Parts: sequence; C-alpha cells; structure tokens
Amino acid sequence: MTAYDELVPQQVTGSATGATSKLHAVSVRAALKTFAKARARLLDVNNWYNYCGKKGAEFQLTDHNGNPLSTSQPEIGNLIRIRLPAPSNDKGDGYDWVRIEQFESSSSSDNDEQVFGFRVRPVSNPKDRTNESAHFYTSEATSSFLVRRKGAIVFAMERGRNEKPNPTGAFLNKLRNFFVAVAAMLGMAVPQWKMLTRAILKPVKG
Repeated sequence: MTAYDELVPQQVTGSATGATSKLHAVSVRAALKTFAKARARLLDVNNWYNYCGKKGAEFQLTDHNGNPLSTSQPEIGNLIRIRLPAPSNDKGDGYDWVRIEQFESSSSSDNDEQVFGFRVRPVSNPKDRTNESAHFYTSEATSSFLVRRKGAIVFAMERGRNEKPNPTGAFLNKLRNFFVAVAAMLGMAVPQWKMLTRAILKPVKG
C-alpha cells in the first residue's frame, strides 16, 4: 500500500474533488531532484501563497493554539489558518481552520516510485474550542496533498474527499459556508489547487 492509499480516504458522503499537475523530467536523476524540491515546497505551507504568485488563498501554519509558526517542517497537530478570497469566516475569526492529522511516505525500488504527502481535516477555531468546524466544510471532509515520482515523471496532487457544507454558526455564517462550499464542490476550488500543484512542481535543473 502506497502513501496515496493511506492518505486519501474512501469517498463516502458529499463530493470528491481534486487537482493534479505532472512534469516529465529529462532523466530519472532530474526527476529525483524535482521530487525532493517538490517535497520541500509542499511542506513549506507558509510560502504556498508566494509560490502561487500571491494569488488565491493565504496559508499560515500555526501551533494547536493558533499561534503562527515559521517552520517549514510541519508536524501532526499543527493547524493551518486559511484566508480565502471570499467572505470571511466569523466562526474562525476571519479564517478557515484545518489540522494536519497524518503524514505518509513510501518508496519502491522495484517500481521506481516515491510518494510523500499529508492530510488535513477541518477543525474548530483554536481560540473558541467549541468542537464545531471553523471551516466551510464539516469535519468529515479531508484534503490530501501529495507528491509522487514514477520513473522520470513527477506528479503533485490535491485530493478532497467527503466534502459537505458546514451548517454551524450564526445564520450569515451558515449562508457563507453554504455558498463557499457549494462553489468549491462544483469545481471553483480547482484553480486554487491547480496553481499550487503547478507551483510545487516547478522543475529543478540538472
């Protein structure tokens, strides 16, 4: 079983979305370098916005209390604070919040393949502690971010599973969650993840 199989849950309810970018390297050696760099960019959450050309959502890695972290080595239990180019989330003090819940890494010399990634899930506002999702999706939803090398081909992927609008909070926030979630479920989030997967996969010379 690969890291992909471990990180991407079965689709049970709601919608499934995703984006993939692919790069054909000039050689396996070049692909190995590109994979290593893509892995580093994937982990560098605080710079995702910059990698995307300062477009789309802004991401900030925090500790479990919501205090910003400057590290490019996130850990299980760290949160990611997201500011969307959309109406702000009152329940999240203006942000949508997710928690990093799993990392996976696998490699196979027989298949000449490497996979690395992590999975996040909506959580409550760390300043609120209501146990209600401070995100436009319910806590059943997940997003998995992965990089994969197969021979001289390198992939970067985002996979959303079990996505449903979050009905918690005051009326206006419920309305905001519904419209943002439905738009994302209908594919409006794909350009964001496509920008990110392309940026993560920029080739490395050599």
